[in-house]
Amino acid sequence: MKRWRVASLAAAAALTLVLAGCGGTGGGAGGGSGGGKGELLVWVDNTRMPAAQQYKKAHPDLKMRIVTIPPDAGYVPTKISLANHTKSGWPDVAFLANPAEAATLASEKFGYAASLDDLVPKSVRDGFTPGSLDTCTFGGKTYCLRNDIAPTVLWYDATLMKRYGYQVPKTWAEYQQTGLKAAQEHPGTIVGAVNGKYGAGIYFGSSGCATRDTLSLTEVHIDLGQANCTRVADLLQPLARKKAVTTVVPIDPGFAKFGKGDKILMLPAPAWFGDFMFAPAFKVPKGRIAAAPMPTWPGESKPYAGQVGGGAFLVSAHAGGRTKEAVDLVRWMATDIDLQAKQPTYPAFTAAATKWGEAKSKDPYYASDPMPALTAAANALRPGFGAVRFEADWQSSFNDTLVKAIDSGGNLRSALASWQDKLEAAARTSGYTVG
Repeated sequence: MKRWRVASLAAAAALTLVLAGCGGTGGGAGGGSGGGKGELLVWVDNTRMPAAQQYKKAHPDLKMRIVTIPPDAGYVPTKISLANHTKSGWPDVAFLANPAEAATLASEKFGYAASLDDLVPKSVRDGFTPGSLDTCTFGGKTYCLRNDIAPTVLWYDATLMKRYGYQVPKTWAEYQQTGLKAAQEHPGTIVGAVNGKYGAGIYFGSSGCATRDTLSLTEVHIDLGQANCTRVADLLQPLARKKAVTTVVPIDPGFAKFGKGDKILMLPAPAWFGDFMFAPAFKVPKGRIAAAPMPTWPGESKPYAGQVGGGAFLVSAHAGGRTKEAVDLVRWMATDIDLQAKQPTYPAFTAAATKWGEAKSKDPYYASDPMPALTAAANALRPGFGAVRFEADWQSSFNDTLVKAIDSGGNLRSALASWQDKLEAAARTSGYTVG
C-alpha cells in the first residue's frame, strides 16, 4: 500500500472522530493539559527531539515532559480528538509534520490551537519567509509557526543536460519542448513526476490553481475551470502522452530505476529532495544535480514555487498557566538561528535560512550552488495554497482523476471537472462552504 493511501486512511480516521462528536472544548483553563501534572507537555517527532531536550536542559527549573510522536498523517488530530473526548491530556506544544492539519486543530470542533497573534510579537512573525505563515493563518489569525518550508525548484541533472546539448528551461513552454525532445531522442527519460501531492502541489500549486484557497476556517475557494488550472492540464497532456512525466510517486522505491538508469533529466520537486532523495533514494552520483528556479507560467514574469512538505508548531488553547512557557519554547524552536541552521530542511525563519544555506552552498554533492534557486523559491511561494481539513482527499482525489487520466491516455482538461467535483464534496464533508 502506498504511503499516500496510508495517510488518507489515517486522516480519514481523525475526521471520523470529529464528525462523531469528539469535538473540542474551545479552550479553557488548561487543567487537563500537561497530562494533569502541572508540567509542560511537548509532542515532537524524532527530528525535533534533540532540540526540545536542549531547551529542557537550558531550563532546569521548568517541569517539562517530551513525548516522541510519529510523523504519520492524522496522528496528532486523532490523539487531540481523544483528549477532547476525555477533556484531559492535551499537549501544551505539538509539532505537525503535516502543516495542513493546523486547519483541523484550529477549527471550532477541535478548539485546540491557540491564536498566536497576541502571544508572538508581529516583529517576530514578520521575520518568517513571506507567505510561509499563510498555511497557519485563517480569518486573519495566526495559529502556528512554521519550522521549515518546502518550496519547489526545478532540479536537473547538469551532466545529462550538457551531454544532450539541452538548456535549462526558463518557461513552462520551454520545459514542455525539452521534455518532448528528450522523450524522442532518449526514450525513457523523464522530466517530472505527477502523483498525489507531487503533482497537485508542484504543478497546480505553482500555477495558482484554486484547489485549496482557504478564505477562513469554514470557507474555501475551489475553481478548476480557471486558466491557472487548464494551462497545467495543457502542459502535462503531451508530456504524459510521450511518457516524459511519470505517475510513479517519487517516494516509491520503484522510482529509483529512473535515477539508476540516468533517466531523470529534470524533476520539479521540493527543496528537501536535494538532500533526501537524489543521492540516497534515486542513487544519482555526486556532482550532477543542480537547482534552477521553477519555470515561469505564460503571461507572468515571476517564477512562482509550489509547496510539498514542511512542518509547524502549535500552542494549545488549553495550556492555561503554561502558555507563556509553551510560546517561548515554540518561538525558540522556530526562530533560533543557530538551532535552525543545523536542521535538515529549509528553515521558515528568514535569518535562519540564510545561515542554513551557508553549508548548503558548499555541499560537494551538487553540480553548482543550489541556494540561489532555493532562496528565490522560498521568496516566491504562490499565494492561495492554504491548509485544509481535506488534505488526504485532496491528494487521493487527484490520483483518482488526473493520474487515472494520464495512465489511461484520457483528456486532462476533462479530468479537471471530475477533480473539482471530488474536491467540493471533500470540502463540504469537512465542514467548509465552497465559494
